[in-house]
Amino acid sequence: MIAQQQLERLVTRAALAPSVHNVQPARWRRDGAGLVLLCDTGDGLATGDPAGRDAGLSCGAALEAMVLALSAEGIGAEVALTQRGLKPGHGLVEVAMLRLVEGAAEQGLHRQLERRFTWRGAFRDGTPELFGWDRSDARLVLDRKGRVFLAEANDAASLAMLQDRAFRRELLHWMRLSDRHPRAGIDGMDRAALQLGRAEALAAPLVFGPLWPLLNATGLTRKVTAETAATVSAPVIALFHRPAEEDAVTSGRAYLRMCLEAASLGFAGWPMAAIGDHRPTAEAVCARFGIGPERRLVQAIRFGKPTAEAPPRARRPVSELLLG
Repeated sequence: MIAQQQLERLVTRAALAPSVHNVQPARWRRDGAGLVLLCDTGDGLATGDPAGRDAGLSCGAALEAMVLALSAEGIGAEVALTQRGLKPGHGLVEVAMLRLVEGAAEQGLHRQLERRFTWRGAFRDGTPELFGWDRSDARLVLDRKGRVFLAEANDAASLAMLQDRAFRRELLHWMRLSDRHPRAGIDGMDRAALQLGRAEALAAPLVFGPLWPLLNATGLTRKVTAETAATVSAPVIALFHRPAEEDAVTSGRAYLRMCLEAASLGFAGWPMAAIGDHRPTAEAVCARFGIGPERRLVQAIRFGKPTAEAPPRARRPVSELLLG
């Protein structure tokens, strides 16, 4: 039986996993001598993730983080997935059962949990030192021509998706543009993580709200949403792809390991979700980079060495993550 203090430490480390919009839907509950991972679909992205795939990806990353954290304490985990749907608005849904086993070997990748972070800004100049890093489920794009293609694809896909008013409203809901926001430092995307100045943060609700139609008509929305410079500055863009029929939780487990491997090289990353979420763009990118129809483009993420220290993490307290 895991002691309460030890369990809280494990849950805290598992919460270091990335999640879409930093929603952090993963919840934990004891089950005898084991653990249950649940997804709080009440915090789902009804517009951006109606099928619950992003929720599954996020929960899968948290699951793998827990497995790694357990290994650091000599505990193994036999994982059984429930394969249940995670569409928004269905309350707490069980995702996985973990049967704990004593005497497991430590997985060194757990040391990167605290080192991994997201970085929206530009990256340092220089040739990336990959030391042979490669993955069968990630197409690493290093050449400038390919990175420019992806930068332009990301900007176009983002702008296309932002035309949906409900999508913009949901995005704003998860932004913490003021330090006085009641959830600032807890969840969502805060001003520091988004690397927005105070003036930009003040303007964001207007730009994505009532001013959008006017700015869109004058072509200014393309300028205010563009990330081409930051994207091209990334020496590596990873196109993370998994079997087309694979469940999102399993994909999320692999996604975390990729991000931690990148962190071990000193890289921070920023996901460019629009590339995978906007179907015409995803199809064009897969065709351009030789990703076959039997694979799903789960995420495109730009990697590089950041130009400054990591911004403060926004994480839910254990009291929200560990259920009675």
